[in-house]
Amino acid sequence: MAADEMHADTMDTALEAASRPGTSPMKILVVSTVYNSTPPVGYGGIQRVVHYLTEALVRAGHEVILMAPPRSWCSGRTVHVAAYDPDRAWTAVKGADDLLSEEPLYEAMSAFLDREGVDVIHDWSFQNLYVQRHPDRFPFVISTCIPPAPGYARDNLVACSDAHARLIGAGTRYVHYGLPLHEWPARTRKSAAPIHIAKIARFKAQHLALLAAMRARSPLVLAGNIENRRYFDFVVRPLLALYRKASYIGEISGTQSHLLDAAALVQTPRWFDCFPLVVLEALACATPVIALSEGGLPEQVRHGQTGFLCHGVSDLAEAFKRLGEIDPAACRRDAEERFSDTAMAANYIALYREVGNGVRW
Repeated sequence: MAADEMHADTMDTALEAASRPGTSPMKILVVSTVYNSTPPVGYGGIQRVVHYLTEALVRAGHEVILMAPPRSWCSGRTVHVAAYDPDRAWTAVKGADDLLSEEPLYEAMSAFLDREGVDVIHDWSFQNLYVQRHPDRFPFVISTCIPPAPGYARDNLVACSDAHARLIGAGTRYVHYGLPLHEWPARTRKSAAPIHIAKIARFKAQHLALLAAMRARSPLVLAGNIENRRYFDFVVRPLLALYRKASYIGEISGTQSHLLDAAALVQTPRWFDCFPLVVLEALACATPVIALSEGGLPEQVRHGQTGFLCHGVSDLAEAFKRLGEIDPAACRRDAEERFSDTAMAANYIALYREVGNGVRW
C-alpha cells in the first residue's frame, strides 16, 4: 500500500489555524526517547527533532507536555522520568542487549495520565508500552526513526520519509523532519573542504568517500565518533595515511560551524538511512550534499540542484568535480521551502486531528 504524506505545501496554514475560532488548541503529550535528554547533550539526532517539534507546537499555541529523562526541557511543561540517568554514557542501540527497560516510562505515563487527560499522545519511544497496552484510552501517533525490525508493527505509525514508510508498509504515514531555520544561518561563499559527518562505522562507509576524493583529487575532512574501532584502524586510517589531502578531526560537538564553510557535505551510507538530519542541516547552511542514493536521501537532495545522488565511487568522484555547478543559495531556498520546523509541526498537527477524530491506520 502506498504511503501517504502530509504535504507542507497544503498544510502551510495549519499553525495559524490553531488560533482561529472553531479550531481549538490541543493538549499534546510528547513522549521522547529514554536514551538521552531532549534536547540532547552531545549525540542525539532524534531528541533534537523532538525538541524542534515541541517548540514549534508551543509557538503554534498548543499546550505541550514533554515527558523525557532529567535535564530535558521545552517551552511548555516538562515531566522528568527520574529513573533514567542523564549522565549515563550514550551508546547506540545495536540489539536487544542495548535496550533500556521502558517500564519506568510506562509507569510515569500512567501516573500522569491518571491525573489529567490529553487530546493526543505523540510517542517517540522504542517500545510504546502505554499506547500498546491502552490503545483506546487516548488518541495517539507513534513516530519511528529507524528501519523496522522483523515483525515490527504499530497502529498509527509515522515514518520520517516516504521510502521509510514504504519499507514498513501497512499504510504507514510519514512526516519529514524540519529545522528551526532562524537558528541556522547560511553562508554561500565556501572556504573549507568537503566534510563527511557520521559515526565511523562500516555501514557509514567513510572508505568510499575517501576513495572518491582520491580519484577526484579533492580534499576531504572526516568527522565523527569512532563506533567501530577495527574499521577505523584497518580501513579508514590506512587510507588517511595514503591520501594526505584527507584528514580526520574526531567527534564534533555541533555541525553548524563546520557546515557553514564546507564546500559540501558528503554522506555514504551502506544501509537504509531513513532521513539523516545532518543533510537538512547542510541545506540550511547553503551547503550542497554529495550522497549515495540510499533510503530517504533522494527525498532530501534534488539531484543537480542542491547536490548529487550517486551510485558508487565513480559517481561520487564525479560529484566532487562538479560541485561548482551547484548554487549554494539554492540549497538554502530548498530548506526554507521544504524543511522548516513550522512545516513539520503543521503536518503532525493534521495527523493529531485525524486520530482525534477516530481515524486509525
